[in-house]
Amino acid sequence: MHFDSPTVSATLDDLLRLKKQAQRFELKETNRQAYLGWGQTKSPFKSKGLDFQEVRTYQPGDDIRQIDWRVTAKYGKPFTKLYTDEKERQVFLICDMRTRMKFASRGRFKSIVCAYATTLLAYLAANKSDRLGFTILTPETIETARAYGSHEVTDGLLKLLVTSSDPTKIESDQITLQQALQKSKPLIRAGSLIFILSDFSDWSPACETIVRQWTQKSICGLIHIYDELEKQLPRGIFSVSDGKEISAIDTRSHHFQVDYADIFLKRTEALQNLARNFEIGYLPIRTDENIIPKILAYCIGEKNNA
Repeated sequence: MHFDSPTVSATLDDLLRLKKQAQRFELKETNRQAYLGWGQTKSPFKSKGLDFQEVRTYQPGDDIRQIDWRVTAKYGKPFTKLYTDEKERQVFLICDMRTRMKFASRGRFKSIVCAYATTLLAYLAANKSDRLGFTILTPETIETARAYGSHEVTDGLLKLLVTSSDPTKIESDQITLQQALQKSKPLIRAGSLIFILSDFSDWSPACETIVRQWTQKSICGLIHIYDELEKQLPRGIFSVSDGKEISAIDTRSHHFQVDYADIFLKRTEALQNLARNFEIGYLPIRTDENIIPKILAYCIGEKNNA
């Protein structure tokens, strides 16, 4: 299915229509061994009854089959693995709707792709009765919601996505991705399923440190939304605007072309290396791609005719 909606803004009707596309599916349990690389379609999920949460000292009555023998040997006393029932799993969505996301040379604005993907993930979580929490980055604020029943949270999430996608609200980005990740930390409990949806344009070592910490007890998925022009610019002199001012850019220099392409390449390599080394899901989505089958294939583990 392809949307015929506007390319630069999202309406509540646009987002509500995704519920029908998601109604036959749900988020599966996590498989830490999967890695989703550039252009691949392996899923980071598998069907499993429980999600590992943490270990604690063995107590009378604990199932001896759940003893963690590696930790037991290390400390000289028995430890038990604890699991979180899938019905109580927390899904946490971190959605980037800053001004830098309000761009596309083709297809839809990155912010709209982000809004659609976030909404679809929320509906998939609701289908499984997961608890849902979120963080939304806007140019000047960080909106958060602690995990609660996904059906109750989704309505508020969708309204915030519509408001923050307004293309007429062009402001300088004052909020960084690092700040949003930091503010999300107290809201995310062990055993969570965390999705970060962004163009990762201000990805930093500090961001990586936070995500690496999350992977110790939770599962992360990086959904990288990008426009084709971020990979390579055509040669020439072009007018560019931030929504307020217009200036010219000359892309004819060979050094400019190489330096520009290198920025995108290094960013994607950093994300892919993080995903590969710490068993994190990674899904790239281009602004002119059909979002629904990509998200479903990523979460369900198979290609779907959406």
